[in-house]
Formats: sequence, C-alpha cells, structure tokens
Amino acid sequence: PALNSVFFSPRLMSSRLTLLNPVYYTQLPPGVRQQAIKSALAFAGTGLGVLGLAKLAGVDVGDDPRSADFGKIKAGDTRFDIWGGFQQYVRAAAQLYTGKYVSSTTGKEITLGEGYNAPTRLNILGRQFESKTAPIASFIIGLVRGTNSIGEKFEVTKEGKDRFVPMVLNDVYELYQSEGATGVLK
Repeated sequence: PALNSVFFSPRLMSSRLTLLNPVYYTQLPPGVRQQAIKSALAFAGTGLGVLGLAKLAGVDVGDDPRSADFGKIKAGDTRFDIWGGFQQYVRAAAQLYTGKYVSSTTGKEITLGEGYNAPTRLNILGRQFESKTAPIASFIIGLVRGTNSIGEKFEVTKEGKDRFVPMVLNDVYELYQSEGATGVLK
C-alpha cells in the first residue's frame, strides 16, 4: 500500500527490473532457468523482428539506445512502443552507462554534466523515478517544482484533469467539443 501511494504499479516495475537482471536467472533451478531464458529470447526476438519488418517497410525506427525513441516505431508524430515497459529501463541504463543522451526532438547528442544547466546522471535517475510515480505523487512533484514532467508551466486545473479524470471521460468531453452531441453518439 505504501509503494502504491508513491509509484504507479510498483509490482510491474519490480517484475520488469527482475527480468532485466541477469542475477535473477542464475538463481533459478536449471529447468526453470532454461524456460525463462527461452521466453526472454522469444520476447526480444519477436520485438526485434517487428522493428525489422517496420524498417523494411520504410517506417522510421529508433535505434539509438540513448534516445527516448529507442526501439519505437515512428509514424509522423506518433510513436509505437512495442516493448511493454522494458524500453524505458534499457534507455536509462544506456544513458547512465555512456554519460550521454540523444534528444528525440533534435537528434542532438548531449553529454551529461557538460555545459550550462546540463542534465546529470542524477537528473536521468530523477526523470526515470518521476515517470513511474502515481498520479497524486506526480501532481505534488509538479506543483512543488512549478513545471510538469516535460518542463511546461504547471497548470493546476489541466494537470489535475490529466491525472484524476478517467481518460475515457476526457475523450468523450473532447469528442463532444469537436463534434457536438451527435459525434459522441455515433
């Protein structure tokens, strides 16, 4: 209960980190370890196959593990993340290890800790932490900082609506605004 008040789905986070941890596999009984490794390789192989097919079809695919677009299929302004919550941890690890990240908007490579107001490894960890916080915790963080997670001015009404109103109700409201009552009923 305590972790659920701070993090969004702490059990899912734990499972992702466990499956990415090689030590986990060494502690399994041999038969279970073999099945776990087969499953992990099948997952990775399937994902890489989908990305490869997308690239062959001419779609842009992020291939730099230091970029937020890593492992994503990009179609216009839309990103498709097929990795089910694993990509963010791999990206953060690559950024921490190399000491660099690549902006997904400009493509510019930024060295951590160099230059004026440059992000550091602590900033990378902080972003990773904040991206996994529960709605109430992320609301409080943004309110105290004065900006949302992407650096825009924190607007209490907008941020509250985004976090606490179910997405389906927001969708119905936006549909009503753009197409009227008949658009909602179609």
